[in-house]
Amino acid sequence: MPSPAFLDLHVDSIIQQRLFGYDVEKRHRAGLRGQPLFWHADIPRMIEAGYLGACMGVHYFPWESEKGWAEANKQIDYLDALCAGDERCLRVHSPEDWQRAREQSKLGMAPGVEGAHMLNGRLERVEQLAARGVAYLTLAHFSSNHAATSSMGRGANEIDGLTAFGREVVAACNRFGIAVDVAHLNTPSALDACAAAKAPIFCTHTGVKAIHDHARNISDKEIDAIAQTGGLIGLIFAPIFLAGKLKADTEVLLNHLEHVVERVGVDFVAIGSDYDGWLPSILSDHRDCRDINRIPDGLRKRGYGEADILKICGENAERVFRGVWALREA
Repeated sequence: MPSPAFLDLHVDSIIQQRLFGYDVEKRHRAGLRGQPLFWHADIPRMIEAGYLGACMGVHYFPWESEKGWAEANKQIDYLDALCAGDERCLRVHSPEDWQRAREQSKLGMAPGVEGAHMLNGRLERVEQLAARGVAYLTLAHFSSNHAATSSMGRGANEIDGLTAFGREVVAACNRFGIAVDVAHLNTPSALDACAAAKAPIFCTHTGVKAIHDHARNISDKEIDAIAQTGGLIGLIFAPIFLAGKLKADTEVLLNHLEHVVERVGVDFVAIGSDYDGWLPSILSDHRDCRDINRIPDGLRKRGYGEADILKICGENAERVFRGVWALREA
């Protein structure tokens, strides 16, 4: 039985390092099941879990400022230095690097910038992020900005969609090979991004409204639109979004995952845990990132074959990153 090589679309350990000096290179002790906030992931435990790699979230306070741009670059600097100094890791700059990580038995790591507010309204910074090997750009975080409207938080609005600047950001991401991420967007902004995109769209860490109607989750219209771009939906490990309560286990996550599969097919679903992402709780049968293996175990019990499990756990994400990269301008 082949073991999945997990490619997790959203792990937030870098912000813990920046805030608290969290040592990502050190093995930390697992907490209680469903433990909140952070201490979920580090390099030794991700390797033990069977990770091929992860997209590491890059963050700043969710409003536009030059400090946000500076902090984003500091966090990317940290990831660059981490991978350069730790022989267990490989810094991913292009989709081919995921395969290189597999061949070298290393943990691939790429930054995902969570929020176009960190551009501070300057379109040329998309190209600068591409030069730094950023895997994706989330168009909004927990606030609206000059590009898009968020689903929750500061400036959230159920009506407003993508702005003219937002469309320029989508076009620039397509041009330079950065995946566009619609996690955290309201429905009009997400649909506008899908309509504007010429490359596959990601929703890196989310639940689905059809299972639990929460502002942070995506509608069936968004699922359809993302799939029509050839994109991918990563399921989050957050009970508060998946079930509206602090305690829910892997089975609830699998219900969300299966809804996506039943609606658009197994090729359009992935894992976006949001480990270390300041969640009020993670799945109640998880203590840390090593429990990601409960996902393939649960899929087997539901009758999924190994080929589909490999797709969900990592192969779909690799394929979509290759698709985004292939459509960039030379």
